[in-house]
Amino acid sequence: MEASHEYLAKVGELAYRVSQLEWLIIDDIRLATTSIDAVDLHGLPTGAIGRAVETVVPELESRPNVQHFVATSARALLNVAARRNMVLHARPGRTRSGDESPWVSWRLSIRPRAIQDVRLQKLRVGKAGNVDLTWIDDAYLDKQISAVEYWLRRVERARELPVD
Repeated sequence: MEASHEYLAKVGELAYRVSQLEWLIIDDIRLATTSIDAVDLHGLPTGAIGRAVETVVPELESRPNVQHFVATSARALLNVAARRNMVLHARPGRTRSGDESPWVSWRLSIRPRAIQDVRLQKLRVGKAGNVDLTWIDDAYLDKQISAVEYWLRRVERARELPVD
């Protein structure tokens, strides 16, 4: 059984929105006026771009509008990187329709009935053997997409300030 087209579209939308944010920042004239070479950022993952951008914030004290844009951009990239990575590093899992998690079913030794839904799940096993599972369902994806759209709006507002 495959995940629905609607579900896969949400996964794709999240990935696209994060890439859109990266490009909005990398291609901005304000970043071009800093010591960062945007060409160097193109091959980096989102979090690394955020960390690179973050390093120039202190040197921009005499340029508050550019500093605000760069600082907002760094926060945005670092925030959305974690969100996108949680989804894109997850693995498909199957569950009965309406179940919160296949892990819960296994842990409770519930014999699975007809499997109806395929969703991503992010499973982390700690050093002490503790297991943490995040079920990437539609509601989770909607929340992550909303958060990325929030950061897109914040960066766009920071771009509206004149270059100083």
